[in-house]
Amino acid sequence: MARKIKPDYKQHYETILAKDKDLHKVQASDFLCYFSDLIIKYSNLLETKVDDK
Repeated sequence: MARKIKPDYKQHYETILAKDKDLHKVQASDFLCYFSDLIIKYSNLLETKVDDK
């Protein structure tokens, strides 16, 4: 009979999830991504407002 080996989920998730010390890097990266998306989305509107002043 083949013996079933139970996977160690705790070890698996510790390797793929961000640790507390790396969390600020992830949050900063997310902020830059969202901010750049907003700039790209509203770039035409920003240009017209700057040109008007």
